[in-house]
This record gives sequence, structure tokens and C-alpha cells, in this order.
Amino acid sequence: MRYLSTVIGGAICGALCFGIWPEMWKSYGIMGGWITAAVVIGICWYMNHWLGVIWNQPGRIWVDQGWAVAAAGIAWAMVRFHAPFLRALPVVFCCLLGGALAGIAAVFVKKHHLAPATPPQTPGSEVSSDD
Repeated sequence: MRYLSTVIGGAICGALCFGIWPEMWKSYGIMGGWITAAVVIGICWYMNHWLGVIWNQPGRIWVDQGWAVAAAGIAWAMVRFHAPFLRALPVVFCCLLGGALAGIAAVFVKKHHLAPATPPQTPGSEVSSDD
């Protein structure tokens, strides 16, 4: 049942993105795109993550809405513009490569730029034990 709700939550997110976003952008320009981004992604995040429609394993990070929107975009282009699926593969490959490079960079930064163990003391913030 968790997997079915995950598919449904992702499908709703993708459908809202490609059903509302292009029309708002055409009607209201860039501001319509920004407003729709905030509203659609906000509603989808609330539904999928806060209400728990999309299931994420504890302790794991998963780019669930990103995959859903990407899949909906490919399907939308194939249906609306009769685009062949093979034309989407270079973009999908570049997205996967970019995500992998970003993950490698994040690991590198985390290993080499560790956060301090204790926050630095600012003048006047010392706590005295004379109480």
C-alpha cells in the first residue's frame, strides 16, 4: 500500500506541475511561474511529506517529487508534442550525471570542512557558575 500511495502522490505532483504551470506562465509571465512554483510545490510537499502520502525509508533521502516531475515532463512532451522518448535520454543522462557529481561534491565538502564541535563563544556570552 505504501508503494501505491507513493505512485499516486508522485503522479498528482507531476500532473499539477504540467497542468497548471505552463498555463500560469503563459497568462502571467515569469511572476505566474514563480507563484505557481510556490503554490504547486508547496501543496505537493505538504501532501506528500507532511501528510505522508509518499513513503520515505527512515534515515534515507530520496528525491521523490523531482523524479515524479521529470517523468511527468517526459510523458507530457511525448503526448502533447509527439516527441520520441529517445530525444529525452540525453537530458535524463545529464540530470543523472549532475546529481551524481553534486553528491560527490557534498561528500567531499562534508569530509574536508567539518563543523566545529562546539559553537564559538562570543564576548559576553560566557556562563558563570557563581550562582
